[in-house]
Amino acid sequence: MKKVELKELLKGCKLIKDSNGEIIVQTIANMQLVCLTAANEFSINTFANPMTVLGSNRSYGHLQLHNRTAKDMIVPPQIAVMTKKAAQNHGMVKGAFVKANSTKDFNDAGCVQGSQTGYLDTSDNDIRFIPFGAREYIFEKVGVTGSHTNIYDAIEKVGNDTHANSGKYLDQYFSKYDKKLNEFIAHFERPEKCIGTIVLIDGEIVAIDKFPSFEYCEQIWDALIRDCYGSIAITQEVKGKTGSKSFTSMKNRLKKGADESPAAFLKRALSKTKESIVNNVKEKLSDMLEMELNATVDKDSTGNGYESDIIKTEGYIGQVISQSSYRHLVSIVKKDSFKPEKFREAIKLKKLAKDQDEFSL
Repeated sequence: MKKVELKELLKGCKLIKDSNGEIIVQTIANMQLVCLTAANEFSINTFANPMTVLGSNRSYGHLQLHNRTAKDMIVPPQIAVMTKKAAQNHGMVKGAFVKANSTKDFNDAGCVQGSQTGYLDTSDNDIRFIPFGAREYIFEKVGVTGSHTNIYDAIEKVGNDTHANSGKYLDQYFSKYDKKLNEFIAHFERPEKCIGTIVLIDGEIVAIDKFPSFEYCEQIWDALIRDCYGSIAITQEVKGKTGSKSFTSMKNRLKKGADESPAAFLKRALSKTKESIVNNVKEKLSDMLEMELNATVDKDSTGNGYESDIIKTEGYIGQVISQSSYRHLVSIVKKDSFKPEKFREAIKLKKLAKDQDEFSL
């Protein structure tokens, strides 16, 4: 086991800003999205489109991924291979590297369609992303083999959290919410030269993704936003968290100037609200950059010059796929039970300890 720091994993990336140099924060209800970019030379566009991956299996809890292109492929974490045929849909518990014109077997996959029988074939595949609410729990299943029920509990959790009543059937969750999820895509714009995303709920960072290239990000954007992060909005809506009170709170705290028009006052309150949101993003990300994670090699996607590591710390879990120490893909999610306040308190104490003078007589 080795240790890695988040600031090293995101090396070369920076937050996307507007023409005034301010970080762009996109918001819906109590969810916020911040995008990452990088210099052109750090956008490595040598990989096949991951949405062209095909899946088949010969037993339950197994997936064989097919890359029929002339380029190597990095499959993003936790896709689901789904079909309209009479066959059991399956989900990956992680991301994967698949060499050009080759196939690779993964025996820690999981069924995502209850009691449906039948095996997948490559003639009818629909590639979806497993919703966000399941991600932490299925990352914990990396390397766990021998049970087709591997991720049933996580799929059930998604159905419960979103009130979809879909049980172990991911297809039923999508059937219920696909229209809403497709509308959700329009709320978030993919900026030019986007190479990753940071997602916040109630001002706390819950996910960080960094991709191999601008093109890769474009290829998976709609599916990632719709399937994975769209589920966050549905879950928050179910909880009754329909919007932030930041603007109202800021407006109530400010005093209107004697010669200030109502319109000017509201404009100032809006500007201050945006400033507060941006400062929160900076603060939370600054703390997280000090985070150290334990990395364990995932043998399934390690080889041919590539290494896959499952990374964990007290409050986060995820995966990194690298080549010669260059981080092509980084995907990290916050654990449900984690209280970031404790982490921030530890960071403060660490800084205080560092600032102390040496003991002397």
